[in-house]
Amino acid sequence: MELRTPAMTWKTVVADALRQLGGEAHLSEINEVIEGHSKTTTNPTWRDTIRRVVRQYNIFEPVPPDRSGIYRLVETEIPRPQPQNLDSAEPTINHGIAQGMLVAVGATYGYETFVPKTDQTTQKFQGKKLGQLVSIDDCTSIFKGPNVAQIREIDVLWLSEDEYGPYPVYGFEVEHTTRIRNGLDRLLKIPRRFNAEMFILGPNDEQKELFERRIVQAPFRAHQHRFRFRLYSQLEQLYNSVIQHASSRDAFGLVEQYRRLVI
Repeated sequence: MELRTPAMTWKTVVADALRQLGGEAHLSEINEVIEGHSKTTTNPTWRDTIRRVVRQYNIFEPVPPDRSGIYRLVETEIPRPQPQNLDSAEPTINHGIAQGMLVAVGATYGYETFVPKTDQTTQKFQGKKLGQLVSIDDCTSIFKGPNVAQIREIDVLWLSEDEYGPYPVYGFEVEHTTRIRNGLDRLLKIPRRFNAEMFILGPNDEQKELFERRIVQAPFRAHQHRFRFRLYSQLEQLYNSVIQHASSRDAFGLVEQYRRLVI
């Protein structure tokens, strides 16, 4: 059987170029290093792609002054997540904790992660602002059309990347109140062509029953196969098992395939 390795992403290509350039360089220098790379042969607008990449991912930081065209590679170590519980008696706090759990699991699985701009600065997880934990701080350039404002308010997005850039694979809405419809509305704004799978998370069976009533109503009925409801307790179980596995894997000395190619 042929051994397949994950496709190298533009994020990785640009990061490698910056390393060759000492960790900081002008966009024109990055282009010079990357020109001729195999990924440029199938992408006639690869220079535009590189410009988009350095603006989109948190590991690339613009160097002052504004519009200098110089970027540096920020290779900060993401803190290892710790075991975590959700206490349904504190729903406001739990919203940020649930987002943090989802971001940590998504990153462990190798996805790029995003949370809304406001939550990046106001919500914390294990002492860190969510903006310090996500890999994409602005998803505006990923989505086109009139629904961008609603999509970028989705609680958590997990994204992969192809030749055209990042695209959503999973969307999550954390709903600790009865406003299930609002979350469903936002998730449904993700363009259908991405075929993303979508989750509503809630603390108890009351939210689950409300979800089940809403999902068979228009306009959600036609898309109900793409939606799932999960309890906070299920997220807690998933998160803690993933963290335990990651810790055991690292202690054993193993590295997952995708981690050999991405930051």
